[in-house]
Amino acid sequence: METGSAYRPRVSRETRLLLTAGVLAVAALWLLARIRFPERPATPNPVPAVLSQLASGPKYDDLAAEIAQLEARVHPSLLAFEVPSAVPGSPQASHRTAAIRLRDDLAVMFVPPASNRERRNDATILAYDAASGVAVARVPSPATTSPPVPWMPRQPKQSRYLFASDVSPDGVSLRPVFVGSLSPIESPLSPEPLWAVPGRTDLAPGSFLFTSSGELAGLVIAQGAELAIVPGRTVFAEADRLLAMPSGPAGTIGIEVQGLTPPVASVSGAQAGVVVTWVDADGAARDHLMAGDVIEAVDGVALGTRQQWYVRAARLSAGETLTLRVRRRGALRDVALAAVPSAQPASRSLGLSLRGRTRIGAEVVGVERGSAADRAGLTVGDVITLVADVTAPTPTQVVRTFGSVGEGQRVMVAVTRGDAHFVTTLDR
Repeated sequence: METGSAYRPRVSRETRLLLTAGVLAVAALWLLARIRFPERPATPNPVPAVLSQLASGPKYDDLAAEIAQLEARVHPSLLAFEVPSAVPGSPQASHRTAAIRLRDDLAVMFVPPASNRERRNDATILAYDAASGVAVARVPSPATTSPPVPWMPRQPKQSRYLFASDVSPDGVSLRPVFVGSLSPIESPLSPEPLWAVPGRTDLAPGSFLFTSSGELAGLVIAQGAELAIVPGRTVFAEADRLLAMPSGPAGTIGIEVQGLTPPVASVSGAQAGVVVTWVDADGAARDHLMAGDVIEAVDGVALGTRQQWYVRAARLSAGETLTLRVRRRGALRDVALAAVPSAQPASRSLGLSLRGRTRIGAEVVGVERGSAADRAGLTVGDVITLVADVTAPTPTQVVRTFGSVGEGQRVMVAVTRGDAHFVTTLDR
């Protein structure tokens, strides 16, 4: 026997045949699987996955660095916009929201729809959709910039992280948000599908969403009591649509509605639609509709939900005609109504109905639309605790003090609304 030679264990012939048969069997199974299930992806090589488990995982510092790089990439097109109050002179403070530049001097954003369905008349807001809250506004022009590229997901139902915009006094920042399945949904707000937001997702209306590569995923809006995401491409298309629309005053036919309930359906004979709950005595519908009527269709389009009516009514312009198919006690008829301007002409009158609250002030029990009180944002239930220098004024003192100021002047009032207190002015 020679010394120093390497020992080589002998592998028996049976073992070699067994190993060869095993390899051929695995190869045959893989080939059959590819033939039987061609649409399924091939099984990945497990070696990289195993090695990745041995490597150190990502750290918070790495995430912070990625967010910083993303903010630097989208910063030229992302800005904070000061949204004016919906009602001129209202004590409700303006608020800031994130906006995306469409070009150097224009930006698109979400503005909460006004409860009175009036278009916002601030000069910086050029176009506004009172149904969805999407608005286009004029913004200061910086250096030339381009809007972000819209995101086109290949698998929208795949769970993922996106980056949401947050607005603070220091500007706009981004934070990671886990978003589950983005399920396409049909909505009367848009001809293109929106994405439903999973219930536990930490998002708020007005937030823009970005991918890690800086693509615009979409804009979060309120859709009734739920949230929805308007895809990035649809956001830009909606902005173009709003800018192309002729500007004009908002319109109304002066009614309120609710969804059709089974009891009302059984009495009215209607299968779908919305039920009229109130008719303005001075509105366009006063001689044509009454509470209990069921509106089954608008302009030939059947109403399946109350939101369909809300969207159509919110986008109504003064002078526009609506053709309603109305069912009353089983009988169907068509009603054509011309919308009137939502906002009444400004009035120099105080426009308040008041009652005294001993040692407290004057409580508001009625507000005339378009009056000084309406422009100041006063509402039923408010208590005027001071007018000019008169504390705890009586109704007579409020009326006399307002009447004593000259045209174009103002009088200061202090108001209590529930547990809140604020100061505003009544403009003569």
